[in-house]
Amino acid sequence: MASEQRFLGEILVRRGALPADKLDGLLATQRERGGDLFDLAVNANVADEMAIAKALADEAALPLVVRIDPADIVTTVATRVPIAFAKAHRILVVRESDAAVHVVCSDPFDTQALDDVRVIFEKTVDASVGGRDRIEDAINRVYEKQAGEEQLESDEANPEDEAASDILDSDEEAPVIRWVNSLFLQAMKERASDIHIEPEEKEVIVRYRIDGELYVARRASRAFMNSIISRIKIESALNIAEKRLPQDGRITKKIAGKGFDIRVSTIPTSRGYERIVMRLLNKSSVLLDLPDLGFSPREYALMDGLIRRPDGIILVTGPTGSGKTTTLYACINRINQPNLNILTAEDPVEYEIQGIHQVHVQAKIGLTFASALRAFLRQDPDIVMVGEIRDHETLEIAINASLTGHLVLSTIHTNDAAGAVTRTIDMGAEPFLLRSSVIGILAQRLVRVLCKHCKYQYLAEDFELEELGLTAERMRTRAARRNNPASRYFPRTVGEGDLFESFDPAQRPMFWKARGCAECSNTGFAGRRGIYELLLVDDAVGPLILKRADAQTIKRTAQEMGMDTLRDDGARKVLAGMTTVEEVLAATQEDVEADKGTAAAAGAAAGAAVAPVSRVGAEAE
Repeated sequence: MASEQRFLGEILVRRGALPADKLDGLLATQRERGGDLFDLAVNANVADEMAIAKALADEAALPLVVRIDPADIVTTVATRVPIAFAKAHRILVVRESDAAVHVVCSDPFDTQALDDVRVIFEKTVDASVGGRDRIEDAINRVYEKQAGEEQLESDEANPEDEAASDILDSDEEAPVIRWVNSLFLQAMKERASDIHIEPEEKEVIVRYRIDGELYVARRASRAFMNSIISRIKIESALNIAEKRLPQDGRITKKIAGKGFDIRVSTIPTSRGYERIVMRLLNKSSVLLDLPDLGFSPREYALMDGLIRRPDGIILVTGPTGSGKTTTLYACINRINQPNLNILTAEDPVEYEIQGIHQVHVQAKIGLTFASALRAFLRQDPDIVMVGEIRDHETLEIAINASLTGHLVLSTIHTNDAAGAVTRTIDMGAEPFLLRSSVIGILAQRLVRVLCKHCKYQYLAEDFELEELGLTAERMRTRAARRNNPASRYFPRTVGEGDLFESFDPAQRPMFWKARGCAECSNTGFAGRRGIYELLLVDDAVGPLILKRADAQTIKRTAQEMGMDTLRDDGARKVLAGMTTVEEVLAATQEDVEADKGTAAAAGAAAGAAVAPVSRVGAEAE
């Protein structure tokens, strides 16, 4: 198996689909965690699925299939191959002729799978190569379109029968079971982070949250709501008889060879049915490095320096769903070495990392963040990660841990980096302890990334440049603070130039938008990246913490020393063609309003300074 994976990896390197320096790392990960080399490469963003398909097609001298339309595939022919076999080998029968059976596969060198198809059909196999995810998507749609939605719809002739299809008496072939399973399959294929199942007056609506936005995925008759709820409750070990109170549960599933941890939440509604939301966590996904998350070279160098400190507290702030936990995992994974003892307390454990000992917090049995952190200090740790600082007790133990020589990473809910200082003081922390323990605070948001297949350029408007802060005055201010010898925000180790340095306010730049296409489901976006605001607790900010200064004062001082705000980092990504102006402004509206407020205050102060001079002149006359 290992030699086969290396053989395939070398093909990708030779054909230019995979960087040569990434192959050994991927093979090492594959040996540790199992899985498929191609999946690891795509999940780690070091290779594109279609680039992999083209390399394999060229190597095997086979045609490349760019698009697979399930509507063109005869279901009765395709389903002669068992679905488990089709998914395991990512092979799909697209049609059958008198002389041959035509298939599209992801790995043309999987000769055993091709031979098995030849035995099933007793015909020569005519193979072509396609993208792995596209084949998987087509398999899901072909095998599920009759077994899932169509079988639920076939019973809608009696919509008044609310007790229909009780799945407690059904076996694994029941239509509702297949329909629920198809929800998970489709959600995985469309990269959904959440599934919402909502009862309406006459139907059940299923919505997926993809890249932070909700989209309607499918509908079913309300007659099936009881069966759907019961099925999900059974899988998540919830009480199916309790319909008056909210419940929380958990499902562990393997979907197309990938392990998923699904958190389930139910609440009763006024319509007489419960509403269900499921959060999907892909436990087999590859952890990304900080640059892959969207860190600019400067922020990356600063953050890399912080996480290699022997002690102190690093806080990551932002609203729910802004990627804080993913950032902490990337930090932990980067410094994970055999000579370090790393312990984490999480609610829940989202990703399991080799070499790190992770504890699932369970408040019901008294295992809270505070009690876990207190126990960690007796486990001889070097680095401790706490999922969230929610109360004074957890904060106090974290401060004591950092002061006794441990590096502590955690999250806290505030709008920006400076707000974390005032929030911790409100929790009861002493300012002098914060000054001694906190070394950096990272605020972050997520913005959607433009689809590379349908994005196009346009000439930036004046108001867009103004809103993003890309004005001549701000560029001069940025250049001046870079020359400040007291600033720690411009590490000398960064060799790559900043986009702001090459930006000329006198020339109107080109920005990007997207039309929407089949590749991105007509949304114009594919995936998300972070925008960041990193505040260093230096000699300028430290005295303000001791004086209990407000968040805006701390933020202005940090900006004068060289800190980039969330809006600044968002503007950098707009200039790079990664996202749109609208995405950045929606995520950083507070920075935009604060900037306008500062400008208005400066104008009022200037007016007040002029007014006394005018009065003196009038009296003299």
